[in-house]
Amino acid sequence: MTQEKTERLRQDIKAYFKNLPEDIYPANLKNGTSVFLSGSTGWGIQEGFDEKADWDLHLILEDGRHAQLVQKYGSDHVIDDKKNSPIVFGQIRSRSWLRERLDRLAQGDCTYTWIYNNCVMIQDPLGIARMAVENLELLRANLEELLKYHFVTFCVRRFDAASTAKRGIEAGARLANAEMSKAALQTMSLLHGKPYPYNKWLAKHVCILGEDGKRCVELVETALKSASLEEIIGNAKVLRNFLEQEATQRLGAKPWITQWWKFNQNPPEIRWVDKHS
Repeated sequence: MTQEKTERLRQDIKAYFKNLPEDIYPANLKNGTSVFLSGSTGWGIQEGFDEKADWDLHLILEDGRHAQLVQKYGSDHVIDDKKNSPIVFGQIRSRSWLRERLDRLAQGDCTYTWIYNNCVMIQDPLGIARMAVENLELLRANLEELLKYHFVTFCVRRFDAASTAKRGIEAGARLANAEMSKAALQTMSLLHGKPYPYNKWLAKHVCILGEDGKRCVELVETALKSASLEEIIGNAKVLRNFLEQEATQRLGAKPWITQWWKFNQNPPEIRWVDKHS
């Protein structure tokens, strides 16, 4: 998305937010609200500007002000505006709510790190954008540990898919196959030093990382389309070999690549380093 297009979008959403009626959002809280445009439009991809796209807004308040809003409107209050074009859906959350989700990075969940580093800042009196950048820096400081966690998870799910398929357990094999495929895409994103999005855009995100990302998505799609239990076993093996090769090329022969089973602590352990502590 070009700077000009981003700025035009920012101004349109600012005007929309400013003009929200009191029964939707209280005027006295607007200046203190950090507002971000997420989803496909905030990310700037082509799908974000088609007829199905909406404005997926994140509105963040300091905890005390959020408590005031909840007291007045209830804890399930959202902006759900189907009359606007595009349709608007806005989640209203507290700073501590966001902090807790960003902190999930230490348990291996990169999703919110991706969301808040791949959205458009509309206004940010709370400094949420800085929190997101700091989280991205933490990811980079702990990249190998996060890679180990996701790669070992991939290997465990690959083993589950193959072992259940060999026993003729159809549902178990296909569930493990899907979990394996997701872990493969997440691992590929981290091999590029990047967090990853939620399921909806995960494959598209990996595709734009480069030719190796496109190849990973192709192998994942083949695995997911496996027509038989025998194909699940074979396709999973091809995906495993590809991901092992990619990881080894970038990192060398790490023990957790070649002997992954030794590092599975159910789930794999992350030895987290907080460079801000």
